[in-house]
Amino acid sequence: LLFQPVVGTGQLGTSGDFSQGVLISTAPAPPAPSILAVVSAASWQAGPVSPGEIVTIGGSGLGPSTISDLMLDATGKVATVLDGVEVLFNGIAAPETYVSGGQINAVVPYEVQSAGSSLSVEVKYLGQTSNAFVLQAAATAPGIFTLNGSGTGTAAIYQWDVSGNPQGYNSSANPASPGWYLMFYVTGEGDIPAPVTGSVTSAATVEPLLGPPLVWIDQTPATVAYYGEAEGFVSGAMQVNVQIPAGVHTGQADSLSLSIGGNTSQTGVTVAVR
Repeated sequence: LLFQPVVGTGQLGTSGDFSQGVLISTAPAPPAPSILAVVSAASWQAGPVSPGEIVTIGGSGLGPSTISDLMLDATGKVATVLDGVEVLFNGIAAPETYVSGGQINAVVPYEVQSAGSSLSVEVKYLGQTSNAFVLQAAATAPGIFTLNGSGTGTAAIYQWDVSGNPQGYNSSANPASPGWYLMFYVTGEGDIPAPVTGSVTSAATVEPLLGPPLVWIDQTPATVAYYGEAEGFVSGAMQVNVQIPAGVHTGQADSLSLSIGGNTSQTGVTVAVR
């Protein structure tokens, strides 16, 4: 509300003193937040969501025009209120890693665990609540993070040669060789032991309950050398290390896919192999 005092000497009829009159003007209320889509933050595909999955919410009026990134609250967990924005899954506050007017990245609370059940997500901002966007819950909904953030193309991979020497990020200009080791990141791996929504993963290995994952490169099974919640990331991001199997096609971009809990990651993700 904007309050603007106006002093006047107007009269009503033939009597009355309105010299202390006050005019109250109100600014129009901002439009309510509107959710148009909810997708995996890794694959950018719509569909069922799993506990702990990092999702992207798209719409309008979701938050301020400026961008706000992840913050920790007083307990060391990722905050559930960021720049005045709150995301609720079935009324449960979700940790937020990114907020803007048109996009929010949030973590599905681990308290949402019933596969096949219906979920309702809402955004609250400036005292207004968005439409309730309906989703379905799944035990897992794996998505692989890609280098360009689009959900397709080269995965966000760091690589080591067969001797364990670091070889930088995988790309068409810096391809890997069969036998090399790859490290990439996934979300949607599902429930973990003793989950704490919004916690930041420590050095201790925490494996998803429905692991280990299965990984294929060029449709050939790859050896999983390590998997677990990614250290230093919000709980719900998983690190996977694999070795490129012999027999894959060389001199091209080979497909990369992962399955956990019977569900498989998006198509169109690749690794460059020399």
